[in-house]
Amino acid sequence: MEEVIPGIFLIKEKSGFERIKPSENIYVIAGPDGLIFDAGFGNKKMVKFLIKEINKIEQMYRDKKEDFKITRILVSHGHPDHFAGLIKIRESLGVKIALTEKTAEIIKNKKSFMKSFNADSYEDYLIIQKGFRYRIRSFLQKILTHLFFKRLYGLSFVTDPDEIIKDNTEISINGENWRIFHSPGHAIDHISLYNEEKGILFSGDNILNSMTTWLGPPNCSVEDYIESVETIQNLPNLKIILAAHGNIINNPRERSIEILKHRKERTQNLLDIIEAYPEKGISPNDIIRELYPNGKKIRFEMVRGWVCLTIKMLEKENLIKRIEEKKEIKFYPINN
Repeated sequence: MEEVIPGIFLIKEKSGFERIKPSENIYVIAGPDGLIFDAGFGNKKMVKFLIKEINKIEQMYRDKKEDFKITRILVSHGHPDHFAGLIKIRESLGVKIALTEKTAEIIKNKKSFMKSFNADSYEDYLIIQKGFRYRIRSFLQKILTHLFFKRLYGLSFVTDPDEIIKDNTEISINGENWRIFHSPGHAIDHISLYNEEKGILFSGDNILNSMTTWLGPPNCSVEDYIESVETIQNLPNLKIILAAHGNIINNPRERSIEILKHRKERTQNLLDIIEAYPEKGISPNDIIRELYPNGKKIRFEMVRGWVCLTIKMLEKENLIKRIEEKKEIKFYPINN
């Protein structure tokens, strides 16, 4: 636990499985009407650690004879590393769970949650897969995905949030005005929390210090992500970003520019590859192999999401076209 800004504490939940379960930053805005931003993992050990750290913060305030009460917990979006701990935290601290309508719909039960993750191979990942074997494999993949999240993240759903809030609104925290605004891209329901007077932004997964945020179907969008980063870049008086993973960002505008430049470069890289095959075209699998010539299969699956989202963005912009062949979909440049 660390007081990163006066009155704001960072509690880092270390997963031990960084490649598949990155450590999570949970923030406590301390005071008489405080708030927890993001809930982290729902495993018994993780929740116990989080409560212990919050109790330390409370004791610090009691020692200073200052009021301390956490009244609400708000999550940035409906991915399991951000909401899995909600129920157990509410049970332990007696706080109210505040969710936007979009997030509440996604995390209300297993069916809604899995729908937000189950991308269609043809529509989303541009792979032609048909037949009985494909249906069986798809069914088993859904079961294993849910078990993965349940066991590794301590997943539990929220059927009864205490407060439904708009995804573009203002709330009071310890008597100060904070603005919640919709910032989709990484997730369709993603929100950010901003205090303009202090220049403090809780960015969730949208702006990370050194990592590139994950983008993949069905509820991500490259276009929305770029727009959200541009919105953050132009926030008045922005001074510091408190991200959901990694370190605090003290150069928010420079970091935003870096992210936008990276996305532009990767989009151009992908377009260059397609333009190199004007006659015979190229499939998404081969595009990935050219982008990551030394990559392994697991790496290919991790990046397939952003690659396919970018391909579809280029289609919308009428820069490329697709032709479906017998066993694969190929993409060709359009000469304007």
